Amino acid sequence: MKASNNYQSKMSTIQLSETLSLCSISMSDVTELQQLMHRIYPPAYKHLWEDDGQWYVEETFNETQLRQELADSNGYYYFVKFKEEIIGILRIIHEYKLEDVPDLKATKLHRIYLDPKTHGNAIGTFLMDWVGAQARQNGSQVLWLEAMDTQEQALHFYKKRGYKISSDFRLTFELMHPHLRGMHTMYKLL
Repeated sequence: MKASNNYQSKMSTIQLSETLSLCSISMSDVTELQQLMHRIYPPAYKHLWEDDGQWYVEETFNETQLRQELADSNGYYYFVKFKEEIIGILRIIHEYKLEDVPDLKATKLHRIYLDPKTHGNAIGTFLMDWVGAQARQNGSQVLWLEAMDTQEQALHFYKKRGYKISSDFRLTFELMHPHLRGMHTMYKLL
């Protein structure tokens, strides 16, 4: 499956395959983004939170936060569509230095969330390959991300894709259970 090469446009639809596409998120999509994340975030992450993750979704996917993220000229933010249904989000940021390898040009995979009902369709693998290709096209030598240290399935997926843990840190969100706040910074050389 080969993606069309219209990546440079921030306001675009990118057809990745017959059934998978990316559609740029804009400010007019804030309500749809919030509804999607209220639906797909809790099944995988509610165990981390005292409130099942509602605060996190409201804090992370609100109008102010979306405006700030869309203003980043190096950031690209998409809805992931599978068989014409929006099933997740993807956000990457080029020119985002990884402190663990500061001399290498880097791209950060900032967000990837997919509806759990779509797992097993190789969507995550396809998206990760596409992100890697975009990072290389942008001249990045490193692709990096941050992952919860308790999300074994996600960690296994990233390690299988060649990512290595480079450092650890802890989140400070008050509504998150203290023993579940650990994070890994992970990267792979391109």
